[in-house]
Amino acid sequence: MTDSLHSYPRDSAGRHMTLQVPVASAHETLAQVHERLLERSADFATINYVYVLDAQGKLDGVLSVKELFSKPLTRTVDDVCKKTFIVSVHPESHQKHAAYLALRHGIKAIPVVDRNHVFLGEIAHDAILSILHKEMHGDTLKRAGIRHPGAVHSNVLELPLWTSLRHRIPWLLIGLFGGLLAARIIGVFEETLAKNLVLAAFIPLIVYMSDAVGTQMEAYIIRDLAIEKNLPFVRYLVRHFIVVSAIAFVLAVLLIGSYGTFYQDWHMAVVLGLALFIAVLSSVITGLVVPYLFSRFTLDPADASGPVATVLQDILSIVIYFSIATFLL
Repeated sequence: MTDSLHSYPRDSAGRHMTLQVPVASAHETLAQVHERLLERSADFATINYVYVLDAQGKLDGVLSVKELFSKPLTRTVDDVCKKTFIVSVHPESHQKHAAYLALRHGIKAIPVVDRNHVFLGEIAHDAILSILHKEMHGDTLKRAGIRHPGAVHSNVLELPLWTSLRHRIPWLLIGLFGGLLAARIIGVFEETLAKNLVLAAFIPLIVYMSDAVGTQMEAYIIRDLAIEKNLPFVRYLVRHFIVVSAIAFVLAVLLIGSYGTFYQDWHMAVVLGLALFIAVLSSVITGLVVPYLFSRFTLDPADASGPVATVLQDILSIVIYFSIATFLL
């Protein structure tokens, strides 16, 4: 029994089914089924439903225990059992799909059938709860950027120092060298900066605001990729682009109005506002495209919410900021 279950793919519905469930034929009376349940109750792993099978072992109907005990025992199984819209899964279906179907239809257990609709077993209530716990735990860890198989049983207090360093430093090195590259890019615009020293004061603002908007989008797409397996990315991207365009416009107008009012330099105010608008708009690339590419290449998209997307956005914002300043000043 155990060996046959292990022949199914990992995380499949077949891995969680049991064969120790009551079955009956359509012509039997409820009294016969009732008597068999009493005699063999210890042989069953669970008794939520009685599965009605034909002569070839195909699933013809489902009889709940509640129906069994609430109807006259003289009636036949065929009269009482449910024969239409029976919810079932294939043994190679993903375990998450099986648990989802059980929750959606409000059933305590779900039958497993092959492609010919032959009954193979049942995924019981406790197995469904176990699947839900495992999937929820896994999704939570993924959102936190954890995808190492052994990390599920480890925590910061127990991990060896070398393991902690190995998990974190590679991504931080990307940020380190990206920061050096950003400094080098600023050096390229040294002449523009020397003529307009005020530009240096607004580097943190331009970089921070574009990073902040990008981080918001990363949180959305990481969550939605975990929930929606086939995310319509093009439509999703267009929708976010429209929203971010409105956000960028509002932020740019506020910056232009504030700077122009306080410093009475409307030309510089327009330069800062335009740079902020385009920099925030560019965060769609790092906020959505980068996490999506991580997902497409079967890498954990939560990694993109760390140094990778941040340093890319920083470099992009600086290039946009100083390019606009050089062109307009």
